[in-house]
Amino acid sequence: MSIKAQTKNPFKRLQCKLFGHRYAILRSYQTNKKEYECSHCQKQFTENDFGELEALTPKLRRINEVMEKFYVFKNARRRSA
Repeated sequence: MSIKAQTKNPFKRLQCKLFGHRYAILRSYQTNKKEYECSHCQKQFTENDFGELEALTPKLRRINEVMEKFYVFKNARRRSA
């Protein structure tokens, strides 16, 4: 899974700078974390611990995936007990 590079079109980037990003949900986790992607410039974002959006890096994506695995494992153990 690689993170898409920024678009080369300067007008789409300018539109995001002037009017803001247009977010679309890219992935939603059971831990209530979400990953977003701008439909204009294709930048990807995720929520941090305070609920603010920050740029999605491979490290943050991996953290989201690991947190999801812990959450699913914990709930599976709780249901079986």
